[in-house]
Amino acid sequence: MIKLEVMGVSMDSHHQPVVLLRNEDRVLPIVVGIFEAEAIHAGLVNKDYGRPMTHDLIRNLLAGMRGTVQSVTIYKLENETFYAHVNIEQRSATGQVEQVLRVDSRPSDGIAIACRTDAPIYSTQAVMDQASQDVSILSGTEESDESDEQEFDS
Repeated sequence: MIKLEVMGVSMDSHHQPVVLLRNEDRVLPIVVGIFEAEAIHAGLVNKDYGRPMTHDLIRNLLAGMRGTVQSVTIYKLENETFYAHVNIEQRSATGQVEQVLRVDSRPSDGIAIACRTDAPIYSTQAVMDQASQDVSILSGTEESDESDEQEFDS
């Protein structure tokens, strides 16, 4: 498994939001919807809306059930669609592991949850081989991080 770091959310050349995940000199761009992009951005900057948004609700539900997100794994790319799962560990009141769950997820939702729970994000080598690009592709597109943040601040 390859550990990824969320660099942020940007817009591609077609003005579609893209979450950028990095491992060393490779970047994995994943096109997401505008609402998913906002959810990821809000998780990255710890934006507080005053009321829990969906991914905050999921984090709160897991905590109430003594569940912790162990990781998010992007495991497959098929027909231009990425597949992921959220790995959750649930403990008893005494702290013993009761069960380990692997829950199917869209990558964007998994990433938004990982941003709120400080869980690591991983990719398989196969996904990186299929879809990652050299990080140098960003050098011409990084006009300003502030413009991206302003775009997603609502």
